[in-house]
Amino acid sequence: MLTDMPHSEYIKWLSYFKQRPIGWREDQRAYLNLAAQGVKEPQEKIFPTLKALAENIPVEMKALPKGKFLEKMLTAKGGDMEGWKPPWQQ
Repeated sequence: MLTDMPHSEYIKWLSYFKQRPIGWREDQRAYLNLAAQGVKEPQEKIFPTLKALAENIPVEMKALPKGKFLEKMLTAKGGDMEGWKPPWQQ
């Protein structure tokens, strides 16, 4: 495998799996089932893969506003401010 893959791609895969550990989706699904059954502990305490995932979210992405209402506002046509874009999209 090392002969078939360039070193730069190999390094990128290593960093990808460091940011998104193998099995994090299954752990998140299991935590959602536990939370539905009444578990109150934070997911990072139960599953270390979810802790690694939460630590690798860039600060810029955490600070962005989110929501369906914001999406509807951004895709609205013929509003008061035609052509307006939020500061993070300029």
